[in-house]
Amino acid sequence: MKKKLLLLATGLSSLALLAACSNQSNHLSQTNSSSSVEQSQSDNGSSSSSSEEKKVDTSAYDDIISKYQTAVANNQTDASLNSLVVTYANSQTSPVSTVYTYRDLDGNGVDELILAFKPGNLFKDYMITDIYTISKDSGQVIRLTEGPQLGMLGERMTLTYLKDKTFSYYGSAGATAGGGSGYHFNDDGQSLIKDDSDSGVEKADLSSWDWKDLSSASSNRSSSTVSQAQTSSTALNADELKNGNYKSAVGTWKSSDGKTIKITSDGQLELWGNTYPIDSVSASQSNSGGFNLTYVDSNPTGNTPIQFYPKGVADFTNAGDSSKDRILATNGMPSEENYYYRVD
Repeated sequence: MKKKLLLLATGLSSLALLAACSNQSNHLSQTNSSSSVEQSQSDNGSSSSSSEEKKVDTSAYDDIISKYQTAVANNQTDASLNSLVVTYANSQTSPVSTVYTYRDLDGNGVDELILAFKPGNLFKDYMITDIYTISKDSGQVIRLTEGPQLGMLGERMTLTYLKDKTFSYYGSAGATAGGGSGYHFNDDGQSLIKDDSDSGVEKADLSSWDWKDLSSASSNRSSSTVSQAQTSSTALNADELKNGNYKSAVGTWKSSDGKTIKITSDGQLELWGNTYPIDSVSASQSNSGGFNLTYVDSNPTGNTPIQFYPKGVADFTNAGDSSKDRILATNGMPSEENYYYRVD
């Protein structure tokens, strides 16, 4: 009997010990689980904090947009821009508009500035022509598409953005010839590195991006400020014109069909690809309120008459906009396309 009681007591003691161990194990498990959750939350918080970096100021792109606008208006460019944008914008036969947007192409937190040809008769899809980014360290604008391959995108050289944030490139032998290669961003997102081939991933749908027309960009300045600046610095001066002084007419003037007239500070008239010395500016004999510009031509037969009309001065036709300074240049009956308005 004593032996049975002893065995029973020993069994109960073992059960109590096992229960205690189990409770301690559960407590340790809960503690470790809680610690893991806290650590995970801490890690997530750190990750969230690190991702909420200071946004890069994209107003640094304003100068690029303005430079392109001026180049298109003057029909002039330089090596720092894609000249095809200017060429197609001023084409008399196949004009193409340029659009732009901001988008973080490589996912590093910096929005790139992307320019592209707008789809139309010549291009069926958005055709990338230029890409810029901004250095997080210096805040300087960096042109990603430069050099002999990427500096002339948009015609025989095409760069297609893919869904894996890389690019497919086709070279000068044709839009779909010459062998496809690829480009990807380097680690800091400040340059494009060429690959022997593209990734083969499906191309991204650029039509869903928030594109804006280059011609209507205000470069983050208020339209009223721009308008006031242009009015104060470029208004035709009637008193000066009456005295044969053409300086208030200096600048580039553009018609609705894309033609340009340029008057330079050294007394030259650039008319449709030809340059002539300016002879004089005098009041119109018709008392219309306009002023005639004469220029020196070695073969003056058939010269196109050039007339200035200051803002608010009506002329003999309703085809022009009398709310603006304008130049009328035509040998025939004036139409809307014969009026030129200052763009620079």
